Amino acid sequence: MKIGEIANRFIMPFPNWEKYELFRLTLYVFLLLNTISLLPIASEIFGYDGLVGTRGWRSNIPWYYQGSYGILNVLSHPWNLAYTWIYKVFLGGQIIFLILGILNVFPKISSVFIYFFTANLFLKGYLAFTGGEVLVNILLFYMMFIHQSNRPNIRFIDRSKSEVAPVFNDWQNLLNNTFYVIIIIQIFVLYFFSTFYKLLDIDWISGNALMYISQIESFSNGMMKRIFKDSYVLSAVATYTTLAYQILFPIIVWVKKVKIPFLILGVILHVSIAIGMGIFTFGCIMIITYILFIDNARIHRFKNRFKRNVKSVI
Repeated sequence: MKIGEIANRFIMPFPNWEKYELFRLTLYVFLLLNTISLLPIASEIFGYDGLVGTRGWRSNIPWYYQGSYGILNVLSHPWNLAYTWIYKVFLGGQIIFLILGILNVFPKISSVFIYFFTANLFLKGYLAFTGGEVLVNILLFYMMFIHQSNRPNIRFIDRSKSEVAPVFNDWQNLLNNTFYVIIIIQIFVLYFFSTFYKLLDIDWISGNALMYISQIESFSNGMMKRIFKDSYVLSAVATYTTLAYQILFPIIVWVKKVKIPFLILGVILHVSIAIGMGIFTFGCIMIITYILFIDNARIHRFKNRFKRNVKSVI
């Protein structure tokens, strides 16, 4: 492939908008429900003197010299000792802008504030969360750059129907295509390092990993114990299946004939991790990212079928 062809791929009209919009909407809805579920224990997680504690603040350095640390670590600022309600402002701000993002109101502004409030909240409560929140922070940062142009483009389907199609200029196409690819690469990198460190662990290599994990109270429930605790065979099958899935993901996910069954296997694995090990958020986030690997035609059919079902109910 010539250099010019590679450049053209990044300035061509963004081909994955419908898929990305479904991913964005699903992620925002999940984050909204997740935040609402945490409201009863919000002070313990996000409060300055909560159970999680504080990450500290570099008082000897002005905040504007601290880079991203000074922007995303606001809830650890000493001011919170006097103004203990500040975390509620961040929770309220996150909820408001998530709703605006879901409704597609001021999407560019909403994406920036969703990242700001969410990153601050997740970094403040980092000890109470899983790796899923870290991935969310990274994804939300990339998502601030993926948008459609402000000008509406009315596309006529037939004489009686029309729809507003997204419009993109060359600069926005460059941002959209670039950061969309970066999101895909980020998911591959996550699977790569997850597999890499597993391969350095003798328990994963020997197939004993899940059998041993099932014996750790904080990482397993009763169901997981009953399945894996005393069964090397089941543990080995599940352990090697997980390793094989993560190793093959960047390759198999592009093979159309087996992509959907492969992604379904991934959903089963992540649901099992979410329920069996209690790493719920991480499992849900990974499943949501799978939307980005589904073919555009399948996404389009799904959305049309969903709209028809909603209309029939109404």
